[in-house]
Amino acid sequence: MKFKRAFLSLLLIFILCLSMVGCSYIENIKQDFGQKLATAVQEKNNDGVNKGASQFSENSLTERNTTSLNGKLIVHFLDVGQADSILIQQNGHNMLIDAGNNADRNFIVKYLKNQGVKKLDYVIGTHPHEDHIGGLDAVINTFEIGSVFMPKVSSNTKTFKDVLLAIRNKNLKITTPVVGSSYNLGDEKWTILAPNSSSYDDLNDYSIVIKMNFGKNSFVFTGDAEALSEQEILKKGFDLKADVLKIGHHGSSSSTSDTFLKSVSPEYAVISVGKDNDYGHPHKITMDRLKANNIPVYRTDECGTIIAASDGEKITFNCKPGDYSYSGIGTNTTQNSSSNNISSNNVINSDNKAAKTETKTNNSANVIISNIDKKGEIVTITNKSSKDINLKGWKIISVRGNQQYVFPDYVLKAGASVKVTSGNKPGDLIWGEGNVWNNSQSDPGELYDSNGNLVYKYED
Repeated sequence: MKFKRAFLSLLLIFILCLSMVGCSYIENIKQDFGQKLATAVQEKNNDGVNKGASQFSENSLTERNTTSLNGKLIVHFLDVGQADSILIQQNGHNMLIDAGNNADRNFIVKYLKNQGVKKLDYVIGTHPHEDHIGGLDAVINTFEIGSVFMPKVSSNTKTFKDVLLAIRNKNLKITTPVVGSSYNLGDEKWTILAPNSSSYDDLNDYSIVIKMNFGKNSFVFTGDAEALSEQEILKKGFDLKADVLKIGHHGSSSSTSDTFLKSVSPEYAVISVGKDNDYGHPHKITMDRLKANNIPVYRTDECGTIIAASDGEKITFNCKPGDYSYSGIGTNTTQNSSSNNISSNNVINSDNKAAKTETKTNNSANVIISNIDKKGEIVTITNKSSKDINLKGWKIISVRGNQQYVFPDYVLKAGASVKVTSGNKPGDLIWGEGNVWNNSQSDPGELYDSNGNLVYKYED
């Protein structure tokens, strides 16, 4: 009997020990898995790629496109009037596309601070027009900056020089956009789509265009890219389908071509535009196109600052979509279906606010101010049409000084340019002996045809 009791006691002790070892072993497995899982997630956050996921089954880690996303993607389309500025935030990371006019600098800096921004991982100056980079120097001077992206084109304006000075003072370097390159902002990925050429006649076509993906949602941001750049993007064969399209060039008819819009096929459109602006933006052609495709439009002239929030599945806005009203007519573009290029006869009058009726052929819309060298006192006028145009009675106006030059009887050949100079500088046509252009402040140039219609405005 004593032997049996002793045996049973030993057996119970053995079973108890085995049970304790088993529990400890299971616990160790759980802890080991948890450590590996944490390591995998950490590697994903650090590098933008989930390196550790392959160690586990498909069910071990939640798929990236939904619940594994950390936080929401918040896109702020700031109300900077007739200008652009977009703040993008994702899980403590920040990115800024453009910074409005010079006059918007204080508003933009204050807005960013109110959103808790201390560092901007990426800053993009889409192209060197004042209404896109005006406040960029103040932003760079105020916040910690990761990378600055700007297209490979320069400008002689003080606004552009101020941005370069701010970059240099921070010991930063400009990153030139390379089409197809991708970057991460937290769990969000963005890819450069344009510019695709090294040289353009119009600064707008140098605009950096990007597509941003977050879970199942995506956005396309276009700067002021016009139909020419849009066609180049289409030729590259990118997957352009997106939920939100930031309409190019403030809703001008020079952008958002029909083929481009259909390729993006957005659920929503956003237009950054100033109320009662001088350019007639947004144009009727653009708004009619959006209406025909049943695309809700959010406009800063109606909503103020527009905030879009994505959880990776759906997108919500802080305001209701606006209407399809327009301020100006604009000029239609016709795509050359055989070559998928924009015909030289279809360059758009992007700023013709005085047009009362839509015209099928508008030669004056093909004449632009292609450059203003303020320091050199040289204005270059280019005829982008296939026909010669007599400029007699046309006018160039320096907006700030309200000085004007009236063209004599001068025929500008198709595809040719003419240089109008001042300040005793040599040129094809002479404005006068005195200096015209203001080098210390913004001084846009305007071109009017002989009927007094604003044909083109060159922003600095």
